[in-house]
Amino acid sequence: MVATKLSTLLLAATLWSTSARALPSPKPAPIPIPIPVPEDADLLPNLTIPAELSLNELYGAPANDFTCKSARNPVVLLHGLSADRDVDLNMLQWALNRRGYCTFSQTYGAWGLVPWVGGLRPMAESAADIAAFVREVQAKTGAAKVDLVGHSEGGVQALYVPMTQAGVSGIVERVVALGPAVHGAEYLGFTDLWYIGGEVTRSIGKLVQDLLGCPACDDMMTGGAVYTDFKNAGRIVQPGNKATIIMSSHDVLVAPDVSRIDEPGVNNVVIQDTCPDDVVGHAGLMWDKSVWRLIVNALEENDDAVFPCEIGLPV
Repeated sequence: MVATKLSTLLLAATLWSTSARALPSPKPAPIPIPIPVPEDADLLPNLTIPAELSLNELYGAPANDFTCKSARNPVVLLHGLSADRDVDLNMLQWALNRRGYCTFSQTYGAWGLVPWVGGLRPMAESAADIAAFVREVQAKTGAAKVDLVGHSEGGVQALYVPMTQAGVSGIVERVVALGPAVHGAEYLGFTDLWYIGGEVTRSIGKLVQDLLGCPACDDMMTGGAVYTDFKNAGRIVQPGNKATIIMSSHDVLVAPDVSRIDEPGVNNVVIQDTCPDDVVGHAGLMWDKSVWRLIVNALEENDDAVFPCEIGLPV
């Protein structure tokens, strides 16, 4: 029943959106309160990725190559809420590969019905999944340490996993979090992460959240489970971990004061301090070369202008 209903709605969204713009409105629309998750959601058949997404030149991440060798730590990239490994930080992943990094990613937190819309499940559940993947990367590559780079919810997880999952902080050296909602946020318009497929994929992402639910949304809200875990933690960034929090003064979804962590060993970076003309918003963080520069600076612990400043997307 749920599969039939969702398939019908997805078809309607696709037909309605065929002439939609490739970019989302910079003014986000409110997200309805998630409905209860059907008990059999993971037993329903998968729905295919729409061509508007899979055929887009910006879609697709490198394969995880555990035979890759580099003098640098392997980097695990963590996508944001309602995204997946093929649309969020995937372009950065290719760029890091060209720079000589071994990079790895996975889609986490997806319901079985739509496995390409991730980050929706309870964050504690996803944290355990991510921790297992980080351990796998460290073990299979033989590296002493692993670095984490996350965007949005992925940035939260890059901090949350070492804090909550046994043994992970000991194999993580650097954490780079882009716009993480550490101190609670109200998520309006987070399906903008899907805008490379236009209104088609944004509508689908929203429908998935409405029909199957988004416990992760509640977890990061003010008063939610992850918000509370951070608030009650003795320290968020674990001993031995070097954390860089990258924020945009133009981020209207997760403001800098929601991301900032004032603890020893944490480098809080506002993009506009380096690239003052950049108006990049929350979703735009994943593609912005100004942000990529700061990520590489954090990973390599330097201040080199490895990418030029640019004016990112204000979404």
